[in-house]
Amino acid sequence: MDESRKGSADEGDPSRFARAKDFASDKYSAASDAVKNQYNRVRERVDDIDFGEITDQVRGYVRSNPGKALLISIGAGFLIGLLLRRSDEEEE
Repeated sequence: MDESRKGSADEGDPSRFARAKDFASDKYSAASDAVKNQYNRVRERVDDIDFGEITDQVRGYVRSNPGKALLISIGAGFLIGLLLRRSDEEEE
């Protein structure tokens, strides 16, 4: 009785695997298309950014608010140092 079940299961396996392969292929294709579309959107947004203008704005802010700019840079450096130190400790 077990052998008859095994025989019928073997006959259905190729079609089940083919359906699973088609399903996985469809999902992979959909995910790949979504990632490509998102990449293109982000690339277009980055291309639209004028980094020269942003640099000029930052320079203007630093010149008009040197104390704030210094405190912001110290805080950012401190946070980056903490993050780097933690990642070094985790590796050991």
